Amino acid sequence: MKRILIVGMLSLTVVLAACSQATTPTASPTPTAPPPTPTEPPEPALTPTAEVAAEPGGVEVALTLVDVPEQEVIAVVNGEEISTVAYQEALVQALYAATSQYMVDWNDPEIQSFLPALQQQVLDQVIDRALLRQLARQEDITADPEAIEAEITDLKTQVQESEVFADWNGFLTENGLTEESLRRMIADNLLVEGMIELRGGPKTAEHVQASHILVETEETGQEVLDKLDEGEDFADLAAEYSTDPGSKEQGGDLGWFPRGRMVPEFEEAAFALEPGETSELVQSDYGYHIIQVHAKEDRELDPALYAQMQQQEFQTWFEAQQAGAEVERLYDFQASE
Repeated sequence: MKRILIVGMLSLTVVLAACSQATTPTASPTPTAPPPTPTEPPEPALTPTAEVAAEPGGVEVALTLVDVPEQEVIAVVNGEEISTVAYQEALVQALYAATSQYMVDWNDPEIQSFLPALQQQVLDQVIDRALLRQLARQEDITADPEAIEAEITDLKTQVQESEVFADWNGFLTENGLTEESLRRMIADNLLVEGMIELRGGPKTAEHVQASHILVETEETGQEVLDKLDEGEDFADLAAEYSTDPGSKEQGGDLGWFPRGRMVPEFEEAAFALEPGETSELVQSDYGYHIIQVHAKEDRELDPALYAQMQQQEFQTWFEAQQAGAEVERLYDFQASE
């Protein structure tokens, strides 16, 4: 399937008790990964999962352990009801994804203890997807039926070429899907793509072209500043003093970069300088920087960076929509433990 988003499988994090780690800040212009997009459904696996599902601790065991509400409606989003059936469909898909990818043994009591949190997160995901569809309708964004069919055709080709499934129906069964639910997943993904394109921000941004010298101590930094005041060459001093291996041999040159690529202290100082100016010592987690700005101008964002920033901009916008939405959860899985 065509994918432009990081898979937002919240359930996998719950099952494995994995902790999200913040991206380590960097003093060089290396892009960091965008945050997961909470509206995206799990991606069907192109590896066989039937063996996992059939094992004693597989999906069938999990399905006997989950809490299934008796009411017809499980949540309301801006007046729109979400059926318990729709929630159960998403839960089955999440269980198949978690079980097949991580070989989860649902007979393990410790693993079972994560089920209420998993169910709560699946409900949150279903609510997010309902909100996304509402927002897409407001913006007149639709999922093109021809694009959906093209995705289905592409996926069928991948399934056939993989030679790990008996047939297309086997692939659907082993991922906890029907063709109808798969089409809905693809439609949701296309809506996300459309919303990201609409809300993802401009393709150009202010850039600076700069060099820096990174040193470990304030005393060394002051020594470098003194030599600069005496007229010594910035590039020569970078080669001699800088501890940044990524720019040291280039005389400290960092090239062009927009906002969002550097640690905050570095970025604030760099964009505050005018071309030709050199900073005082700028402290960050990496040590002390001396920054020299060569030029500033609006430039087109690198395609990979633009895609990343699009997702970040969309994430920020979507979180604001979540905060303003009227959401009523009619069942609390964790309270029912």
